[in-house]
Amino acid sequence: MSNLSLFPSDRLIKLRDVERRLEEIFDRESRPSRSTLIGWIEDGTLDGVQIGRGLNYFVRESSLDRFFDRYYSNAFSRAA
Repeated sequence: MSNLSLFPSDRLIKLRDVERRLEEIFDRESRPSRSTLIGWIEDGTLDGVQIGRGLNYFVRESSLDRFFDRYYSNAFSRAA
């Protein structure tokens, strides 16, 4: 059995691309800063890693999707 079937791939998204995706749901004034995003990675709010020579931050796509799901779920429950 292949290890690939046991561990499905989860795309890593560069932090700058995460920032761009968050522009979809946050106004400019309320958008989280890069420091906040790094804090969210470090405290587990977002599942991410620091890799490469420059120790750049990346967020797992499934984690960002869950973040969006929670955000929209909370927004709809407040509106109801």
